[in-house]
Amino acid sequence: MPNMPILKTENLTVQFGNQIILKNISFALNKGEIVGVIGPNGCGKTTLLNAISGFNKHSSGEIFVDGEDISDMKAYVRAQKYIGRSFQTVGVFKDMTLEENLMMAIEREHKYPWYWMFSGHYKKSMDQIINHALNELDLHHHKKSLAGILSGGQLRLLELARLKLMKKPILLIDEPTAGVAPILRQNLGKSISELASHHGHTVVIVEHDLKFLFDIVDRVIVIVDGEIYMDGKPEDIKKDSRLQDVYFGRQS
Repeated sequence: MPNMPILKTENLTVQFGNQIILKNISFALNKGEIVGVIGPNGCGKTTLLNAISGFNKHSSGEIFVDGEDISDMKAYVRAQKYIGRSFQTVGVFKDMTLEENLMMAIEREHKYPWYWMFSGHYKKSMDQIINHALNELDLHHHKKSLAGILSGGQLRLLELARLKLMKKPILLIDEPTAGVAPILRQNLGKSISELASHHGHTVVIVEHDLKFLFDIVDRVIVIVDGEIYMDGKPEDIKKDSRLQDVYFGRQS
């Protein structure tokens, strides 16, 4: 019997008023797979992430995580059980230190008791987890610094560290390279790859930088006018003449 997909959508449709944003979106993702979602502006990429995470209510269709139908599950419950999410704007607290940002994720995920700060055992465990996370990203020297001093790329790395610590099986990442200098994009790509290869997360990424995306994903879904236009391996999508049509139009 084949393994059950970790994330599956069946005929997912999202409609706002009379406008259909997504129409009959169906796909299945396996555990540990990194999937890129691309397409022209306004095609419904972010709406797809919002529908999966529950921020946008879908009009019809079903969403399954590990075989469970979550179609009617509230967004906060999906976040508690299954889904970690990053947005186009960085989701870290800039007026808190890096340590404090990670501390919040660890407290929630590991269900530390309210008195943990008074316990040597919990304090030692917390410090070890934070140090490991920051060392992986070469950010340990900023441990006590406010997150607001970080560059755009460093903020994205910190955000990924928080997502990883929350240990949700599915991570939805929206425009991770936005505001990131080219010099840090390689580190960012490596960190995203490790979320799947080292930590077993299934990752769905919306991204405009196709070179960055194609270097790290296992699969690419192309959305045009709210429908799946292409779905395949990055090397096949890259060579397909239809990709040029999507972004640049047909050449005479």
